[in-house]
Amino acid sequence: MDRELLKGSTPLLLLSLLSEGPMYGYQIIETVRARTGGSYTLKEGALYPALHKLEAAEFISSYWETQPNGRERRYYAIQAGGTAFLDAKKREWKQFVDMVQGFVGPRG
Repeated sequence: MDRELLKGSTPLLLLSLLSEGPMYGYQIIETVRARTGGSYTLKEGALYPALHKLEAAEFISSYWETQPNGRERRYYAIQAGGTAFLDAKKREWKQFVDMVQGFVGPRG
């Protein structure tokens, strides 16, 4: 898949995932891989800066949780501002898809 098509979509993808419930980094990476059938891999080098940017904008928050094995995981959860931003981005995405579809879709 052309990475240029995905450029700028990472916040939309992350907020969409987090709208389903809190997740930790590796869980996000694996969920993206599974949902795309492996055709898109979100690398740690792109994931964590994007999460930190969303957290700085107060769209998400994070917290540490101790696992049964004693290790800690950092979970990320969407906040009200993130939900509003996600809703706006979904509307933009639909407009974009509709516009492109007007060019590449069936003509009749």
